[in-house]
Amino acid sequence: MVKILHISDAHGERGLIDKLKNLMGTIDIITVGGDFEDVGILDLLSRFGKPVYAVLGNMDPLGIRVRVSKYLIEGRIIDIGKDLYLAGYPIEIGTAEGLGRKLIVLSHYPPYDCKVDMAWGGRHIGSKAVREFIERAKPLVMLTGHVHESPGVDDIGGTVVVNPGPFYEGRYAIVHISEYGAIKVELGRL
Repeated sequence: MVKILHISDAHGERGLIDKLKNLMGTIDIITVGGDFEDVGILDLLSRFGKPVYAVLGNMDPLGIRVRVSKYLIEGRIIDIGKDLYLAGYPIEIGTAEGLGRKLIVLSHYPPYDCKVDMAWGGRHIGSKAVREFIERAKPLVMLTGHVHESPGVDDIGGTVVVNPGPFYEGRYAIVHISEYGAIKVELGRL
C-alpha cells in the first residue's frame, strides 16, 4: 500500500504545518498542488522525513521556481515504488500514456466539468487541457487544488480526481492506494 498526504493552496500559511505531524506515521509521500507562495512551506514539510513533491500554482511568483526546484516535478515522472509513478502536470501525453493505471498525476488545476472544479454559483472553472489529459492517459489518480470552493473526490473514466480544498483552511487529503490499485480517499481538516 502507498499513502499520500496531499495539500494545496496554502497561500503562505505556515502555522498549520506542525499540526500535520500526527498524520505522518504511515504516510509515504507528501504532494503539494501549488499556490504555496512561500518557500518555507515546502522546507517545513520536508522536515517530516517524507519525500515532498510539488507543482507551481497560479499564485506562486515566477521567481520562486529556482528556490524550490528540488521539490518541483512538473514535466517529470518519479518512480515512487510499489510499481507506481508520480508525474507533475504539465507532462507530455506520450510520456504518460503507457503508464495508465500505474500513474498518479499532480496538477494545480482540476479537470474541467467535474465535482471538484465548481466555483461559487456552480460555474465550472477547471482546465480543459487537464480533462483531455485524463481522458487520453487514463491515470489512476489526479491530485489537484486551485478551486477552494470544491473540495472533494470525483471519478472521470476510472481516474480518481482529488481536490483537498485550501490548506490555509486546514484542509488535506490522504490517498490510500492498495497493491491491487484500489483507492480510498480521506478528506480531512485540521
